Amino acid sequence: MQNLMTKDAALALGISQRQVTELLRSGRLSGEQLQDGTWLVSRRSIGERRTVHSGAGRAWSASASWALLNELSGRAAEGLSQSTYDRMKRRIRTTSADEIARKVATRTTARRYAADSLARTATDLVLTGASAAEVIDRTLTSETRRIEGYIREGQVDEFVRRHLLTLDAEGDVTIYEAPESQLLNGRQASKAVIAADLARSVSTRERSAGLAALEDMRQAWLARHTR
Repeated sequence: MQNLMTKDAALALGISQRQVTELLRSGRLSGEQLQDGTWLVSRRSIGERRTVHSGAGRAWSASASWALLNELSGRAAEGLSQSTYDRMKRRIRTTSADEIARKVATRTTARRYAADSLARTATDLVLTGASAAEVIDRTLTSETRRIEGYIREGQVDEFVRRHLLTLDAEGDVTIYEAPESQLLNGRQASKAVIAADLARSVSTRERSAGLAALEDMRQAWLARHTR
């Protein structure tokens, strides 16, 4: 898949070239920097960013986003003040699944890598998104030709070195970063996290499944909290 120059990426995203470069340097947009300093931007990364950031408005904080996803998954949202918890409940009541997906997308940074062994790499990740799709939709088969997941423990750089991963904008391994306060363990992430990450997909079927699962969890939460 042909990459784009930063000026073309800027036009596609409706932002400035400087903003595109900043996104590339921070890892929020995938690309390749040539020896002369020129950046080439991944078309796939542009498509994903347009999917999750179009019309998103003001982003929620990472901590608020994780707390909301934990709440939807039936996990206690610990460490929140009463006012913060009340705000989160209002968001669940008044925000659509599509908007939730867009808001929480900024809670994590995704980076792509190429791997020598997908299977070995997957064993040390907490799987999410397409790699755990069947958890939220039995009509979907969890993807094995590409991997999406969170580091179970340690730092991303350590994981990359241990598994001999190489940064690659079109790579088959997507690693999401999560704050240390989020205890991600087990084989798969929580259902709401899986659904939110699946909703980032440029595949219409995968995105629709993620949004449907988020809405089902939202409706179930509303049923439990409606007096």
